Amino acid sequence: MLVRYLVSNYLRTSAGKMVRGKVEDMVTDQARSLQQAGQERELPECQIAIVFASHVEATGVLDQMSDVVSMQCASFVEHAGTWNDLSIVVIEAGDRWRDIARATTELINLHHPRWIVSAGFCCGLHPRYRQGGIVMPTRISDTTGRQLEVGFKISEKAVKETKGLFVGELLTVSEMLDTPEKRKALHQKTGAVVADMESSVIAEICRQAAVRCMSVRVITEGIEDQPPALLSRIMKHKSKAGKLGVLSKGMLTELSSVKELWDLKNQAYQSAERLALFLEGVLMQLADTDD
Repeated sequence: MLVRYLVSNYLRTSAGKMVRGKVEDMVTDQARSLQQAGQERELPECQIAIVFASHVEATGVLDQMSDVVSMQCASFVEHAGTWNDLSIVVIEAGDRWRDIARATTELINLHHPRWIVSAGFCCGLHPRYRQGGIVMPTRISDTTGRQLEVGFKISEKAVKETKGLFVGELLTVSEMLDTPEKRKALHQKTGAVVADMESSVIAEICRQAAVRCMSVRVITEGIEDQPPALLSRIMKHKSKAGKLGVLSKGMLTELSSVKELWDLKNQAYQSAERLALFLEGVLMQLADTDD
């Protein structure tokens, strides 16, 4: 969650251009061809759709797809193509709950997918759930107490045989869990083992639309992980100008902070690749469950 926050919101901003001489190509996005929304097009068949909040989380999957057609839609970015002969649609829905809900609703109305997978980054709320682990939640909840069962559950045998794979309850939150204290408190209060910022919203839209849904997440922060000092200072500012000012100054004067941010950027893309590697097998199983 913190990793996505940094890469998506700051290392791709104009502030990055100011320090390009020191940190060349801080973020290199996969080239995309975005067309104007509203143009007439033939909607592809969609067996499975994957909803990511941001582009960085989607990169691992997009790198594996073929015949990709990308489009800037009204409320999200869409990538339609094939992956191991499966017709899939990947969308980047945005960070805010209302954007995620709107994008998921429009995705369902446009493509009528048989399955929707909520995928991306999450943080651990329990010491056992460490950075780099893959989580397939058995249940998705939010801070209001609402709980939703997922439509696809992996067997206990498969969990035991797959190194780094975890199951348990996932909690969707509306704020960044940037300290160990916040994560521990939520685990004690809810019993959830990991947290993200999207899955409950996506799962509720799918429930209302009678679309099968599941979540697959990669852990990018363990319960004890602390954000870099520069990132902590950025997050204390409420205004965008203030945040960018702290980022620009820090990257120009603190070499150690530059290295920390660079490491976080690399971690984000490595996590996206690890997630895609696991999702490949999941999607094949989902395709086999279709009527």
